[in-house]
Amino acid sequence: MRLASHIRNLILATLCVALADISAAQAEAPEQRYLSPEQVARDIALAEEVYERIHPGYTRYATQNEMRVAWQDLQDKANQNDGLSVGEFYIGSSRVLAQIRCDHTKAELSEALAETRKTDPVYLPVRWNFVDERGFVSVAKEDSGLQAGDEILSIDGDSLTSRTDLVRPLIPFDGETSWAHDGQVAQSYEFRGGGLDHFGAFLFRTDATAQMTVRRGDAAPMTVTVDRITHPEWRALGAGEVGALNFKDAIRFERIDNHSAYLAVDTFVNYRTPVNPAELYDPIFDALQAEGRDTLIVDLRRNGGGSDDAALGLLARLIQSPAPFMRDIRVKTLDHSGPEDFISTWDPRALNPDARGFKQNPDGTYSLLSALSPSLSELTPRANAFKGQLILLTSRDNASGSTHLLSFIKAQNPDAVLIGERTGGSAEGATAGILFTLTLPESGIKMRIPAMQSFVNTPTFERGLGISPDIKAPMTAAAILAKEDPALNAAYALIEDMSAFDTAALK
Repeated sequence: MRLASHIRNLILATLCVALADISAAQAEAPEQRYLSPEQVARDIALAEEVYERIHPGYTRYATQNEMRVAWQDLQDKANQNDGLSVGEFYIGSSRVLAQIRCDHTKAELSEALAETRKTDPVYLPVRWNFVDERGFVSVAKEDSGLQAGDEILSIDGDSLTSRTDLVRPLIPFDGETSWAHDGQVAQSYEFRGGGLDHFGAFLFRTDATAQMTVRRGDAAPMTVTVDRITHPEWRALGAGEVGALNFKDAIRFERIDNHSAYLAVDTFVNYRTPVNPAELYDPIFDALQAEGRDTLIVDLRRNGGGSDDAALGLLARLIQSPAPFMRDIRVKTLDHSGPEDFISTWDPRALNPDARGFKQNPDGTYSLLSALSPSLSELTPRANAFKGQLILLTSRDNASGSTHLLSFIKAQNPDAVLIGERTGGSAEGATAGILFTLTLPESGIKMRIPAMQSFVNTPTFERGLGISPDIKAPMTAAAILAKEDPALNAAYALIEDMSAFDTAALK
């Protein structure tokens, strides 16, 4: 009996150790937590119901049947595999939501998964750019053995293109602007370091070290062993060299010559550390007016949008006549009853909106009354508004508010010249505004749901597209290797041509 008791105690002790190991492994890797097919079904049912009811652009580009099939495909995968891990469900959900083709619609990590990014080294120790299907290091960690300009050829034996091809379908873009998500493959604050690292943590093996094959200049390819870093370390990498997180840090102003100037506004995000936009804009536009400058380059290439006040503040100093920025802002429903326990937003009033602030449209949607939004009210030019030749630099990274601004300016000022690349976003107006966050109860995965569809005050637009430049000057692999800036060079050349024309006209 004593032997039997000893054996029983030994088995129990071994089982406790095993359970402890499993528990520890789960704590270290929450993406491996398994969801049964029934749990997956409950999360999908809630997500589909909420998106159908709230998202004003749910079937703007995809049909109802296409979305139903996409959700069902995810459920079928769970059924066939007797469930999904949380990581697999996150990847599958991202793939489904990308089919809506709305840049503001995406899945976010659960709280547990987000916490692991603070401690798990899954990021390559570089910031890089993805251009012409090629990847180039822009900033490298000092002890990584890499340097700016290195071309990334492969990672852990996989070609860069084979990995980016797997990541692209998980990154949303607006309408038909498929080129716009390539920038987010490499670098993105939305996707915690860029799609390749962010999604790659679930798709690929991410050991503490990685083998990167790179080409430096004309030399033969070489393989470098690098230590992966955490998300906070990635955020700190090259801070100050890759654009601003907040509007208060986003302004750069330079005088080019005696009559022209350059103004960059890298983001309109003004809700983290808000400032009065006039405090940043007025000294610049007062100086432009006082100095009699007649040509202004406005560089928005790093600007993906953000807060209305920062965008409207710039517009009020660039337009010449009063006009509302938006002609309409709509919501699909005012009724959020039922799933509201799983929905949150920065303004709780949006969950139970006052119907008196809206008028119902024949199609069942609701338009916000113009008095309730500065974007719908008439925007009046400021006294220091710029009245000269306006040149705007564009890129594939323009989306949301920056694309809206470009669309509106071109409508109000046909003489403005746009130089650079085709933008992302929607010239007609994106689905954005107030964003709801849906937290799925089984997986903990969060999903972002825009509640409003905006309609820019522009007479013409190309459905599903952003803005096309008047002068194409895209960034290319050759330009990166030569350390050139095609769009800015084209803007300088245009200024020189205009100066030469004016000089000739005076003779």
